[in-house]
Amino acid sequence: MTARLLSAENAPLPLPGGYLPAPGDPAWVEMLGRDEIGIRRVTRAHAAALMQLCDRQRAELPETPGTQMGAGVLELMEALFEPPLRAWAWIAERRSEPVGYAFATVGFSMIERAYYFNLETLFVPANARPSDIANRLFAEARRMASDLGCVDLRWQVPVGHDGAQMAMPGKAGTATMIQYVFPTLRSDQDD
Repeated sequence: MTARLLSAENAPLPLPGGYLPAPGDPAWVEMLGRDEIGIRRVTRAHAAALMQLCDRQRAELPETPGTQMGAGVLELMEALFEPPLRAWAWIAERRSEPVGYAFATVGFSMIERAYYFNLETLFVPANARPSDIANRLFAEARRMASDLGCVDLRWQVPVGHDGAQMAMPGKAGTATMIQYVFPTLRSDQDD
């Protein structure tokens, strides 16, 4: 998170006491928690919410020919929770309602002879965009990449929102994804 300092001449004036709720008034809870987003590492208790967000994401994406769906969530549960861990996920919640998620795995680069953190999915439903939710989920993935000692974070995103493919020069095939590479983020560092 980036902090901005306001100069004294542009600083907002404090509200007079009469405009604020009394110290014990329940309105404070609603005011302070209205847009508060919590980012949590996915636990078994989040499995159903995670799968609902995944289904919602699939509904928002254009159909991709040749995509094969797995039969269930057993493999996902094993990868997320049984040692050795092979996947990591975070869920964003607003007022205890899921509003986004990120899912990542570790890959290995033979060229670099190092592990990298592969951000498989970062999803925030269309009705929750634009917001800071995606930035906060992304920051958690970058921190985990650093904590795991990965050389960087890599994120593949579709070439076009409409499912269009990009022709590869001199090649018979087409590219459907672009990979972005980001530096990791230390656990004590804000993005």
